[in-house]
Amino acid sequence: MDIEAYISSGIIESYVLGVASEEEVSILNCIRKNNSAVDQAIAEAEKMLEDLAEIQAVGMPMALKEKIWNRLQDENLVANDNQPELLPTTQTLSKDDSIQQQTSSAEEEPKQAVPIRSYNWAIAASILFVLSAGANLFFYQQQKESSEMLAAANNELHSKKAMLATLQDKWDLVENPAIKTISLKGIETKPDLHALVYWDQQSKAVFLSLEHMPAAPKGKQYQLWAMVDGQPVSAGVFPLDAKTQMASKMLDVAKAQAFAITLEDEGGKDAPTLTELCVMGSI
Repeated sequence: MDIEAYISSGIIESYVLGVASEEEVSILNCIRKNNSAVDQAIAEAEKMLEDLAEIQAVGMPMALKEKIWNRLQDENLVANDNQPELLPTTQTLSKDDSIQQQTSSAEEEPKQAVPIRSYNWAIAASILFVLSAGANLFFYQQQKESSEMLAAANNELHSKKAMLATLQDKWDLVENPAIKTISLKGIETKPDLHALVYWDQQSKAVFLSLEHMPAAPKGKQYQLWAMVDGQPVSAGVFPLDAKTQMASKMLDVAKAQAFAITLEDEGGKDAPTLTELCVMGSI
């Protein structure tokens, strides 16, 4: 038999954990009597699991220990301190009987030790398994929470960057000396609405920012009008995919005395719907 292969087969670990079959235990006990390497491997495995069990051991509370002890005494499962010890009766036995009794005791000792030792190792292995599973679950949850927090932080960062970019574009318009800023205020029935028109006096380019205006309803679109000699001229519709506070490029306007915004059907109209007038402002 290849002893090294037998040792590494896992039978020793099964033995010390108490999960080996009776046949495997019987074979192992026979081999360990005639092979010191196997016996040493068993001793090392037992020592390793014993050390792990001691490391993970949890002390029993004193109150619980006393309660269990009292219960055992009440049920006469343990002897009282004052109870006299029973004297051995080997004096009445013959020499042959004594030898037979000693031989039987010697044979019974390993059989009693195996289940107790295996029970301890099984408890240790169970504790280690539970601790390992709990640790894995804890680190998984920590990693999941960290990933969610990182994703939320990235989304917020992108939002902040987009907002800063919008503010920077507006600031560039305001700082340009050729740009004239016209404030469009809400009409009497819509006093909370507000928009800004940035009109380049040199290039005649027009930019519109819907500062405080609700998103256009589905199928609708805001349209900018320039009042030229008392007549409304379309300056284009505010892009549907643009944010309300973004300074979006509109149609160029050569001259105007005022600007106004109406809410029109998607795509805009040739003439404004006066009942849908939202904001207006003179130059």
